[in-house]
Amino acid sequence: MSTLLRTGVAVVAALMVTSGIAGSAQAAPLPGEQPSPRPIGSERSVQEASRDTERPALLPELARALDSRQAALSKIQVDIAAQARALQVSEFVKQRAAAEKAVRYADEVKKLGYDPKKTPPRDIAKKIMLDTYDWGKDQFGCLNKIFTQESGWKWNATNPSSGAYGIPQSLPANKMASEGDDWKTNPATQIKWGLKYIKQRYGTPCQAWSFKRGAGWY
Repeated sequence: MSTLLRTGVAVVAALMVTSGIAGSAQAAPLPGEQPSPRPIGSERSVQEASRDTERPALLPELARALDSRQAALSKIQVDIAAQARALQVSEFVKQRAAAEKAVRYADEVKKLGYDPKKTPPRDIAKKIMLDTYDWGKDQFGCLNKIFTQESGWKWNATNPSSGAYGIPQSLPANKMASEGDDWKTNPATQIKWGLKYIKQRYGTPCQAWSFKRGAGWY
């Protein structure tokens, strides 16, 4: 080969390398050749890029869900606070009502001069007798004998055979309702009825006692 020909071949090779023709020829597989494998990690990069494109669309939905949950929690907190206040108000109302009831009861006890729940029935009877009827104090002795024999001054005394009930042994028992709805448990109500009965039927306790000694009842 002449010197001139070798020089031309060298120039052509240099131009092919410089222009990238050689690289293109290497990238395109020749017939019968297998394509070069794809670089490791290229598919993963594509998937991550796909998720990155979808992620911005999910963020508004997530934000709305969080806002909705926060609103629900806030409402629950408000409801709990309201219920707590309602319970406090209800308890306050109950306590105030109980205090007012206690004051009214104390005023009633002061007015009556006895406590129907605590004062012994004999003392209640003596007070009512002296305040309501023009009987002397000696009449109480006769009254005490009558009620002691009838019931032992027990407000819940019941005659098993006749059904007579209470301190005066009213028969039937519900006659005492004329003096109050609490006739079953209030000794003062029972005593009021018994004294009225004695007044209307015998005039005085001692006259009622005189009859009872002879008849066995009054």
